[in-house]
Amino acid sequence: MTVSNVINNKASVQPATREAVLKAIAELDYRPNAAARALASASTLRIGLLHRDEDSALLSAMLVGSLKAASRIGVQLVIQTYDPETALDDILEFAESGLDGLLLPPPLCEQFSDSGLIARINIPVVAMAPGMSLPDMACVRIDDEAAAFALTSRLISHGHSRIAFVLLPGTHVGKARLEGYRRALREHGIAADPDLIWQARPIFSEGLVLAEEKLGGAGDTAEPEAFTAIMAGNDDMAAAFVNVALRQGKRIPEDLSITGFDDSPIAIKIWPTLTTVRQPLAEIAEQATEILINILRNPSTYRALPRFVDFKLIERASVADVMTG
Repeated sequence: MTVSNVINNKASVQPATREAVLKAIAELDYRPNAAARALASASTLRIGLLHRDEDSALLSAMLVGSLKAASRIGVQLVIQTYDPETALDDILEFAESGLDGLLLPPPLCEQFSDSGLIARINIPVVAMAPGMSLPDMACVRIDDEAAAFALTSRLISHGHSRIAFVLLPGTHVGKARLEGYRRALREHGIAADPDLIWQARPIFSEGLVLAEEKLGGAGDTAEPEAFTAIMAGNDDMAAAFVNVALRQGKRIPEDLSITGFDDSPIAIKIWPTLTTVRQPLAEIAEQATEILINILRNPSTYRALPRFVDFKLIERASVADVMTG
């Protein structure tokens, strides 16, 4: 502390002490580390972001957005993984680790809101991309119901009426998109078939398992006309369906149209490129981080209100008109 006071020319240092310190600095050729001084002296806010420990396009995009805002505004972003089996306990423990605020991605933010445990922590929480507005925390999101409605309606405009829908289980996102899918069918006079509503977590490996089950293998008795289009839960899962379909000799999109969701990098790295919904995850995370910092700096302005960002339907090569005999 004495050395710091001398370096920063504080008036409280006695002349003899100042002289001794300056002499030592000269003899040792000491040069203060600017980064360390900034770290030690700044009253920097610390905000946390929990994520799953897996290769996730969602995580990558949200990290980019959060880091961009944190760096620009000058706060520390602390990143930590959580275990799905102990997710709620992990949130409580992380919140008590010296954080000033917390960012939660989906579906973790939805689970935490539903649990009622937010009352047990004394720091603000902002949700990123929940499927519905949450009553106890601010959030930034798209309108998932409207996005699924738009995507389903576009498939219907291509002549598809047998459209399979992959539900993300146990999430508000899944429920909202399912309602958008059903509303589009209703408004176009198409009866919803429960057999065309499937479930799987939105990761490539589970998409492969579901695709193998639903598309059938060589010699399988599955009816090819049972569905003409598949709405996957995200782009990774859509890529898995494309992978299995092509290995089985199906033509995409002539024999089967497939759509994704998010417009993550894989959507343009596979062939055919994916028709999908662009959910601006980096922008969502950046805005959520800004909201959290504003809440911390201006607590009286806090309101648990949603902020919506626009989605965009992206049409590429994985959808075609239904072929008729």
